Amino acid sequence: MVKVIFMNNIIKLDNNYYFELCDELNRKAINIQDLKLRNIRKHKCLEFNVDFKEIERNEYRKILRNLLKLKKYQNIKQSKNFGNKLGYIINYDNINTEQTQFIQAINAIFYKTRYERYNYIYDTVCKYLDGFFYGKNLCEFENNKCGEKRNTTSTCGCCRHGKIRKLGPLTKLVQCEYLKKDFTCGAKCISCKLFTCDYLKKKGINFKIKDILLLDTFFNPVQKYYIKTMVYTPKEKIIKRLMVT
Repeated sequence: MVKVIFMNNIIKLDNNYYFELCDELNRKAINIQDLKLRNIRKHKCLEFNVDFKEIERNEYRKILRNLLKLKKYQNIKQSKNFGNKLGYIINYDNINTEQTQFIQAINAIFYKTRYERYNYIYDTVCKYLDGFFYGKNLCEFENNKCGEKRNTTSTCGCCRHGKIRKLGPLTKLVQCEYLKKDFTCGAKCISCKLFTCDYLKKKGINFKIKDILLLDTFFNPVQKYYIKTMVYTPKEKIIKRLMVT
């Protein structure tokens, strides 16, 4: 998965785009929250400031959706060394998760096709969730048994479903066919990764689409429904469903 790269006061994005890190606003650029078509035409290019002290978290989604609409009118300044310059970032804290997600969302906007954008969003969110479940062992696995199933014989946690899928709990539970020998997910199913059982919810852990900026910004209600409910389904099938809704 592609990462945002920081080098020489540059935040380098995918597809040859980048931002310059600065101590103050560039007066020739437009503030991202003030971007309008007439401003872009007046400046004859899409170049903007992102000042994280001037943008509230509850404004992120609106600002990003506006940028997505205006992207098609772009005329981006080019640099021989770094590529296409989008603008300037001020007051950036690289350990602030919300600010990093905002930059990742801008990165998503400048993919050429919707499929490429969805693929990037999907992989980025899966890695974010894996950082909790695998990286922090949220489910408290010991000897292949999660905290919820500690006193049972189950060694696959919540990675199981009804033998006849359409009948759900009315049939015998079997281990998910995509669970690999190392007990990681072979399907890269975002719906399963978003799932939190009652055991985790009692600990205050509950992943919601509205709290993950990339999912909340770029997908409509029907797409969000599929992202939430298509459990035990490979990534390719989920992406295909998102493309047609």
